[in-house]
Amino acid sequence: HPAGHLQPLGSHRPAEGDVEVVDEVPHPVEFYERYVKTGKPLLFRGGTSNSRAFQYWSDAYLAEKFGSLVMMTEHGKKEDRTKGTSYVQLKTFLSRYNGSDEYMVETLPPKMHDDFQLLRCLLCGGFTSNLRDAVMWFSSGGTKSVLHNDGVDNINCLMSGSKDLFMVDKKYADMVHIDVAQGSYSSVDVDSVDVHKYPGLGKVPWWKAHMEAGDCLYIPYKWYHQVRSYGRNLAINIWWVPITRFNESMCFEEKDGENIRKPLSQYASLSLYGFSPGEYHRHTLLDEVLNAPDADKQGISRRTLTELAEEMVSSEEEVTNEPRKGWKKAVKKIFEVSDVNNDRYLERDEILQIPSSLLVAAMGNAAEGPDQSKAEVADNYAREHGLTPDELDTGSLEGDTQEEGSEDNPEDEFNPLESDELQFEENPASHTEL
Repeated sequence: HPAGHLQPLGSHRPAEGDVEVVDEVPHPVEFYERYVKTGKPLLFRGGTSNSRAFQYWSDAYLAEKFGSLVMMTEHGKKEDRTKGTSYVQLKTFLSRYNGSDEYMVETLPPKMHDDFQLLRCLLCGGFTSNLRDAVMWFSSGGTKSVLHNDGVDNINCLMSGSKDLFMVDKKYADMVHIDVAQGSYSSVDVDSVDVHKYPGLGKVPWWKAHMEAGDCLYIPYKWYHQVRSYGRNLAINIWWVPITRFNESMCFEEKDGENIRKPLSQYASLSLYGFSPGEYHRHTLLDEVLNAPDADKQGISRRTLTELAEEMVSSEEEVTNEPRKGWKKAVKKIFEVSDVNNDRYLERDEILQIPSSLLVAAMGNAAEGPDQSKAEVADNYAREHGLTPDELDTGSLEGDTQEEGSEDNPEDEFNPLESDELQFEENPASHTEL
């Protein structure tokens, strides 16, 4: 049998080496130039060890401060994305997770955003304008993820426990066998790799990363990874849409006639920022242009944009159970204000100039999650457990950030679309998070 056959992932050959480790979180300029721009992973040793969440998030603290929040859990510590999920109050999960196979995987509720802090490497240049989601991963250890990649950049910070990661550069995509397109993952058994069925996984070069409590790991856009966790294991990852232009000027200020770097704090609470579905949509359009056949490289046609928008809006409507009005008018408006050369295609530079709020109006809030509406989930949970609204905190079930100007008029008149003074929003920090 070939090397690694029917053995755990990574047994086919030694790792190329360990992911680079730093003991100090770099400035955003260095982080972007050396790692993000080049797509190179980086382990921040002790990067979150002085953060509020690392210092305070014991089971007792979480139960007292956030215990009534309703959270989503998976059953089974070896990830199986074909299985369903369930909902439980955080205090109930905390009372039993040590003796169960429950694994909490939930978007970080807004009420916990003050406690979770971003690293300084994200605090200027445009990273915070592209925040996509923050997710909590919580178990008693022994979890094993599928082999997958993410269409976003990612920093995972570990509050307790340890993790081992098998990582593969995205340039080896043809060797990884991502055979489940919905979710971008492989159905390979990570404990027993069938090298005959997945021959690339018997040859692919890979890198390893080992995380201890207090460490953070940067996983670049589209890098493949598989994660194993040990001990009481609590981690938060922050996802952001890859930035198309690093705005270095945001990191500098003039002092005594000189242009110097702005002083940055070690951390900044997530509550200071908002998530940006508009930038997610922009990245989707840029990807569409990049990956189009040569004959279609001229850009995005109105028909293609309409199809993409309809798909996004339909997904959102399935979650919210509410129709989204005005999106077709927004698609039309995008071409009116952004198709500068009037060639009926949106080219890369034109896509970069589309106002973020207009992208949200056309393509929705990029809603993700269960098929049920979040309000329905809360109602069902309260009914099944005999709880009153006062006993149930649905803060974790409330919607994603909605960007300013993305609401629809009840008469299907989208007022922001009537204005010719739409401007590109550099920083959504002022956006209200719902």
